[in-house]
Amino acid sequence: MSHLRRALLVAISITAIARVGAAQVKVERGLHLDADGSIRLINLVGSVRVTGWERDSVSLRGSLPKGDKLMMGGGPRAMKAFIESTDDRNPQPSTLELMVPARAKVWVKTATADIDVTGISGDLDLYVVGGRIRVSGKPTELNAEAIDGDIEVNGKPNWLRAKSASGNVTFNGSSSDVAISTVSGGITVSSVPADGSGKFERAKIESVTGAIRFTADIEKGAAIDFDTHSGSMEIAIPRKTGVDFDVASIAGSITNDLNYAKVAKGRYGRGSELVMTNATGGARVTIRSFKGSVTLRSAK
Repeated sequence: MSHLRRALLVAISITAIARVGAAQVKVERGLHLDADGSIRLINLVGSVRVTGWERDSVSLRGSLPKGDKLMMGGGPRAMKAFIESTDDRNPQPSTLELMVPARAKVWVKTATADIDVTGISGDLDLYVVGGRIRVSGKPTELNAEAIDGDIEVNGKPNWLRAKSASGNVTFNGSSSDVAISTVSGGITVSSVPADGSGKFERAKIESVTGAIRFTADIEKGAAIDFDTHSGSMEIAIPRKTGVDFDVASIAGSITNDLNYAKVAKGRYGRGSELVMTNATGGARVTIRSFKGSVTLRSAK
């Protein structure tokens, strides 16, 4: 009997997989889009992959649940595409691959679909609820927002805004203008390349309870702000980088492993603070914490 049950279970599984495969319908569409045109794409469930190429056209292909429709239209300056589901309350996963001009402006919105983007030098505006966002390249502007999903950016966007509630935000690269925030998710920023090109000029990095880890170089004259309620913070910069630090914590500890400056009591008799200049100074770094620990150290 046990052998028979196993055989039946295997047969049922194979049948179910076959039905799922059969329920998917392949689609492919192509339209002309100017090199700096814009496209908006909505896919609530499944995945979206966006790739930049050197053509003045858009190619959208993928797999849809049987009965769903890919709606797409517009002109050479702007277009829109979305999935029209047969069941709006319970949409099934769709897998989409979008090829666009590298300099195009791309807007993607999903619910639980993951978004992967590579090779875009134009503007990106990405939004998910429970999916993951991953971007690689040098977009001019990147706005990425997730509710419960993680955000990962690898590259050098000129302008970056990344926000998540419970998801983690990871940025490996550099930018002249950065703002990253979370509620409970962790934030990791890293970029100390040997050629010295991975520097930050303006940045605001904040969380409520999520840990913050920053390992990067800073431009002379930069302004970098860190803020948390109860998350730990570890800030690492090259030892020879000139920075004026202003660090304060109401109930958390401050540890300075960057130089020999001593931590003092808070200005109003509460908590602790560290006001110091590293190397020749020049850049301004402000760190504020209510009860999270703060550690300053040298980046390797």
